Amino acid sequence: MIPSGPKKGACHNHSSEKQLLSFDLRPVSGGIPRRREEYCTKMISRSTHVDENLIKRLKPVPILVAGDVMVDEYIIGDVERISPESPVPVLVARDRLRKLGGAGNVVRNLVTLGAKVALFATVGSDNAGRWFKRHCEDIGIDTFWIKDDSSRPTTIKTRVVARNQQIVRIDEEQVNPISEKLEQSIAEDIKSVMPQVKAVVISDYGKGLLTRHLLQVLLDEAREQRVPVLVDPKGMDYSRYKGATYITPNVREASTASGIDICSQERLVEAGRTLIKSVEAEGIIVTRGKDGITLVTGKKYEDFHVKPVEIVDVTGAGDTVISALALATASGLSIENAITLANLAASLVVARFGAASVTLTEMMESLRDQSLNNKKQNIEDIESTLRRHRMQGQKIVFTNGCFDLFHAGHLRTLRRAADFGDVLVVGVNSDTSVSAIKGTGRPIVPQEERVEMISALAFVDYVVVFDEETPYNLIKAIRPDVLVKGEDWRGKKVVGEEIVMARGGRIEFVKLVSGLSTTEIINKIRANHC
Repeated sequence: MIPSGPKKGACHNHSSEKQLLSFDLRPVSGGIPRRREEYCTKMISRSTHVDENLIKRLKPVPILVAGDVMVDEYIIGDVERISPESPVPVLVARDRLRKLGGAGNVVRNLVTLGAKVALFATVGSDNAGRWFKRHCEDIGIDTFWIKDDSSRPTTIKTRVVARNQQIVRIDEEQVNPISEKLEQSIAEDIKSVMPQVKAVVISDYGKGLLTRHLLQVLLDEAREQRVPVLVDPKGMDYSRYKGATYITPNVREASTASGIDICSQERLVEAGRTLIKSVEAEGIIVTRGKDGITLVTGKKYEDFHVKPVEIVDVTGAGDTVISALALATASGLSIENAITLANLAASLVVARFGAASVTLTEMMESLRDQSLNNKKQNIEDIESTLRRHRMQGQKIVFTNGCFDLFHAGHLRTLRRAADFGDVLVVGVNSDTSVSAIKGTGRPIVPQEERVEMISALAFVDYVVVFDEETPYNLIKAIRPDVLVKGEDWRGKKVVGEEIVMARGGRIEFVKLVSGLSTTEIINKIRANHC
């Protein structure tokens, strides 16, 4: 049995009890057996492409969030003239809205992704604080753990916006550490909840909640229960987070905290490993905006590129990243797969205005939409499409084929080709081209269906149909960094190799599956029906 939190207007009365639900996050009575789940820290091989199955593996697990909360306020309008009083724009306000901010945005992201959340935070005894708690209740967050702090107001950040462009931000806040009494009360609450959660998120905005003592309680309790801790850090002293599992600074924060000017990949890795030593963490996850995310551990580093999107607003993107990371690691995914999902979630959020959030359904639909709408390209458009990837330093891979009667050999070749770079473009011979090469009666499967099958593969980024017998003109337009052919082409003249080699690219040959070819399959079918 567990004690129920006090209702509005009621005292904290521990004599009131209720049945422990699977994700109830209230304090655990001494007689309740504490469930725990071993947290695996071994790395597994990552995929550079998002697989729907990764999203399906995310579970509605309980997660503890501790951090500074605030109210994000937006005044939205139009600017049509300059003030006669001073050379400043005059905004005619059309709308005003509020959202959960700071650690509150992390909570909103986690709830939207399906997690069960216990939020440890403080708000002022004011209208903004009451609004914050009421809005938490509206989205299903129990406010039992949110403490009122009458010594300071609720932080409010007001952004004045015209045409999706911030003109000015107004901060209303009082930054100072919480009282020892409040600190001790929160610490005791954290100890009672930690045995029931599968991950901890520390969202530090430097507003005073996360004292050194409270951080130590969080980290010690999590370590005892073998619960992973992810930290969105603040300031220069990362030793405050010693014992955390992963820290998620952006490039500027990593540079400041490590004292290393990050001007290259090597300096980024150096900064990451400097921070790992000071924090004794398993890894540093550096968010890099349009360049994606870099994971640095004591033994390796990996870059996780994000697909180019039109950026509308980056506000709260870091909150989305750490939320997705926490849910994925709590669900048992490797950190590499967690980062892959976090990249996808963040790419959807930055395409929206304000501190937004994303659902698992939207993540799934984005993959399907990409498959249906974005993958099929023509030779006229593919060059400009790939330009965005090149601007992000991504490596372009190209391979081609007829893919008539798609079989396991085709599948393995394409999957292997995807491993050679970041973006895989597949050239598909048109019906006219296949007929010219293979003769009368081919193709068996029309080009529209062949393109649809290849587009359905998660590791294929773009598919282009070409009419010529060879893909020379297509290769000329694509200018790939890696050209992939079957092993049977080794020692032969490969069409387009001079284009690739002239740009410093390379040719890769993939081992073929013995006995598997469309022609052999057709011949077997014909032989069996003769």
